[in-house]
Amino acid sequence: MNETISKMIEEYSQEKDFFGEVSEEEIQSAEKALGLKFPQKYRGYVINYGSGGICGVEILGVQGKLGASVVKATERWRRLGLSDGLIVIEDSGEFIRCMYSADIGDEKVYTWDRGGKKLSVRYETFDDYVIDMFQEGIDNL
Repeated sequence: MNETISKMIEEYSQEKDFFGEVSEEEIQSAEKALGLKFPQKYRGYVINYGSGGICGVEILGVQGKLGASVVKATERWRRLGLSDGLIVIEDSGEFIRCMYSADIGDEKVYTWDRGGKKLSVRYETFDDYVIDMFQEGIDNL
């Protein structure tokens, strides 16, 4: 896990901000439901935190045996035209942040909106995305 992200979480997290650690089996179940593999950095985040975030930032993930918000959101956006090779990591309602499956070898975070249906690079890596989003949340405290 990225040290900057870990420090932000340590300093700013509150009780119930994160679901908590999830098992490899639970992650594989979510991957199977979506028919893809999570990108490495995102997978590490999900293993450690399940889902959640700090300061109002919500990163979708896996909630153990309760299910997986990443699966529900991805399936919803696929019905709206999102490519099967992408997973939704943030759902604002009007647009999403998403990443390609691990087998694509692309660690970028993209923005996609249902209006334009245009995929555009927003962050070069998952870590860049998390740091920027957490910092924005912290700055808005």
